[in-house]
Amino acid sequence: MLTNFTQSKTNLSPQRALVQSDTTVEAIRVMQVTWGLVAGGAEMYALTIAANLDARKYQTLLCAIDKGGALEPEIEQQRIPYFVMHRRSGLDVKLFWRMYRLFKEQRVDVVHTHHFNQLLYSFLGAKLAGARIIHMEHSVEFLKRKRLAIALNFLSRCCDKVLAIGSDGARALKELAGIPAAKVEIIRAGVDRKNYGEAKSAARAALGFNDAEKIVVIVARLFPEKNHQLLLEAFAEVVGRATKARLLIVGEGVEDANIRAAINRLNLTECVTMLGVRRDVARLLAASDVFALASDREGLPIAVLEAMAAGMPVVATAVGDLPMVVKDKETGRIVPAKDAKALAAALLEILNDEKKAIKMGENALQAVEEYSLQTMIAKLARLYSGQ
Repeated sequence: MLTNFTQSKTNLSPQRALVQSDTTVEAIRVMQVTWGLVAGGAEMYALTIAANLDARKYQTLLCAIDKGGALEPEIEQQRIPYFVMHRRSGLDVKLFWRMYRLFKEQRVDVVHTHHFNQLLYSFLGAKLAGARIIHMEHSVEFLKRKRLAIALNFLSRCCDKVLAIGSDGARALKELAGIPAAKVEIIRAGVDRKNYGEAKSAARAALGFNDAEKIVVIVARLFPEKNHQLLLEAFAEVVGRATKARLLIVGEGVEDANIRAAINRLNLTECVTMLGVRRDVARLLAASDVFALASDREGLPIAVLEAMAAGMPVVATAVGDLPMVVKDKETGRIVPAKDAKALAAALLEILNDEKKAIKMGENALQAVEEYSLQTMIAKLARLYSGQ
């Protein structure tokens, strides 16, 4: 029996599932390793994989290095085994051993780590347990620190593949971390379009919103790099120039108190609503007019793809792979990072021109077909199978 971690309440057997065919074979056991079980981009990505792999061929598990979070009820509902390791502050040396024991006792075949710290704590245990390692970096800003780039280069030698979610990330992995091109692969995030498409009037009625309101929505962790402060500064300008403008902020994180203070300071309490973590994001997107993202750095946010799948125009900063995904003046607007006035102007351009907003939304819906969930899962399944 493992100790010093929280096991899922699903009480599923840790034994390998069997795939029934002409010859009975064992399913490949894949463990997704994330920082927590909060509703962040990497965590949502890992849960999406776990929930959509072919259960006849793969048995999936989740492991959070640090803590649980808002995704736990959904994970339990889907009966996915999960483990929370409760990492201690600083360098938790004992966690290396505990990860080995987890991988060994759960008979894990493939360990898929998300972000540097998860690879650091998993690589030794995975190798000792005989598991293959697939690593994914969702953001590569940390590689500008040379010692971390060197560390990732060293750890990558234990990996079968190092994945990026976009071309900008792949370039950084090769150029800054010096990882051989043959080991780097891009697997872009994907969304399932059938989960979106509710009529705006129905969505607004269900959520209690007025049809006359002009609604901007952001779905993102409340962390400094998402720069909610910049979005609030821009929205303060929007309010005076767009009738009945409203901003919905979806997410949780360390910036919660600072964002609330900025809302009060900018006198936006009547038109900005903080909704916390929501599992009805598809409905919130359907009810809104434009999706906004003011990030200082990004990879390829799943939330942007979800907005496009909902037929929404997107206003985002020119960071990461966003300019490649959001075609400026076609599926939305791309503005310089850290420029509140440009952000406000782009939001007003769309909010005050309904025909333009509808056309951009239609274009976004067509463009997101390139980012299908089925393609993403198929590429990962190939790697998990060692192909």
